[in-house]
Amino acid sequence: MKSKRVLRSAILVRLYDHLTDAYGLESPRESFVSGQLALREIDALLAFKSDPRIDELRGALERLEQGSFGTCIACKKEINQDLLEVDPAMRLCERCERLYSHMRIMTQQSMPPGQVL
Repeated sequence: MKSKRVLRSAILVRLYDHLTDAYGLESPRESFVSGQLALREIDALLAFKSDPRIDELRGALERLEQGSFGTCIACKKEINQDLLEVDPAMRLCERCERLYSHMRIMTQQSMPPGQVL
């Protein structure tokens, strides 16, 4: 697995890019991505922004700090590093993601028309 510093930087790049695209963040990229900001400073930048993608990336940062980053929350197996590079916010391994997606589809198909999950 990559170093904690490299992983944190990769997550922060995704977070910075999302904040710039969605909210026009004007903070310098280097100070944001380089790890110069503490998690509480990042929280201050994100305050009052209700955005699922921000929540996912913040969760990835928290898991990294807690030592559970890259571990599937369902089966506790390691998540493929190539998948984490595509989306560092992943919380499920490939197998569990397939199972969850299948269950979600089956649940939606069994619901009465017009009802939303």
